[in-house]
Amino acid sequence: MGYPPIALSAPASSEREITTAVDIARPDGRLSRDAIGWARHPILRCNLRPGVPRFAQWDYWCFGSRSSALTVLVADVGYLGIVLVSFLDFAARRPVERLYVRPGGLPIAMPATPRGDIVVDAARLHLALRNRDDELHVECAARTLLGKRIAVELVVQRPPAHETINVLVPWDDTRFQLTSKQQALPARGVVRIDAREHTFGPEHDSFACLDYGRGRWPSRIEWSWAFASSARGGRTLGMNLGGTWTDGTGVTENGFVIDGRVHKIADAVDFAFDRRAFMKPWRIRTRTTSRLDLDFHPIRERAVRIPLGIAGVELHQMMGSFHGTFVDDAGATLVIEDVVGLAEWVRGRW
Repeated sequence: MGYPPIALSAPASSEREITTAVDIARPDGRLSRDAIGWARHPILRCNLRPGVPRFAQWDYWCFGSRSSALTVLVADVGYLGIVLVSFLDFAARRPVERLYVRPGGLPIAMPATPRGDIVVDAARLHLALRNRDDELHVECAARTLLGKRIAVELVVQRPPAHETINVLVPWDDTRFQLTSKQQALPARGVVRIDAREHTFGPEHDSFACLDYGRGRWPSRIEWSWAFASSARGGRTLGMNLGGTWTDGTGVTENGFVIDGRVHKIADAVDFAFDRRAFMKPWRIRTRTTSRLDLDFHPIRERAVRIPLGIAGVELHQMMGSFHGTFVDDAGATLVIEDVVGLAEWVRGRW
C-alpha cells in the first residue's frame, strides 16, 4: 500500500466528534441525545441495565492471518445466550467450531466496557478473555460434537493511544446501539486443532478486530459489514465499513485506522453483491463521494440460517481479499492491494 499524492482533497467529516465521556442513556433507559456521534476512544458509556426490553450485548473478536481466522463470539440478547468459538483454515472446506447456546441468557454478566474480562465455563468449553495492562490474553479449550479439540493461546496488543471507531447509532429514543469497532490490533500466539498448530504473529500479518455492541435493537435489522487489517512497508492499516443499518441515523461506523489514527468517513458506504451467489466479487464504495472504492474477492463462505420461531438470523460471512483505494484525511490516496479480511451480510429478527 502506498500514499501517492492526488488532486482530490478528502471531505471534512460532518459527524459530531465526542471528546468527553458520556452515558448513552438517560435514567429512564431512553436515548441520551448528548451521546449521538462518534469518538476516537471508547468514552461512550453503556449505562443500560440488564432487563431493559430488547437489550442486546455482544463481544465479537476475529483474529486473522493470511491463512486462517479464529472467531470468538460472546452474546446475550436477554432470552438467549450464545458463545461461539470457530476456527477456519482457508485451505479447509469448513470451520471447526464449538457452539454453546443457553436459553434465558448467559450465566455471566457481560462487561460494561470494551476492556472488560470474560470467562465462560460450560460443557466441552472453557473460554477466558482477560486484559492485563495493555494486552488481551485469550485462552480457550474446547471440544466439538465430533470430538475435535480446539486450544487457543493468543495475545493481542491494545495500546491506550491506539484510536478506534466508537459510535452511538440512534434509530429513535428507545432503539439505539453503541458500537466500538477496534481494528489493526497486532496478535500473536497459537491455535491448535487436535495436533495441528496454526501460528499467529507479524510474519503472518496477524491482527485482531473487536466488535463491541450494546444497545436496544429494532425487531428487524439488516446490515453489511467489512473489515481488514494489514502491515505493509512499515505502516499499519485497519478498516471498518458498515452499510444499511445506519442509513438515516446521521452517523456511520465507517473509517480507516492508519498507523493508529482514525480517518473517519462520514459518507454512507454501499455494498454491491449478488444475493444468489455471495462468492462472486463484491463492490464497496462511498455513496456520494469518490473517497472509497474497493473490490472484494471472496475465497470462503460461511452461511448460517437459524430459525427460532418468531426470531431468526441469516448470515453470509465471506473471507477474502480487498483491492482498491481510499482517500485519507490529508487528501492522499491509500492503495489497497490484496489485504485479507472479512465481509458479511446479515438479516435478523428478534
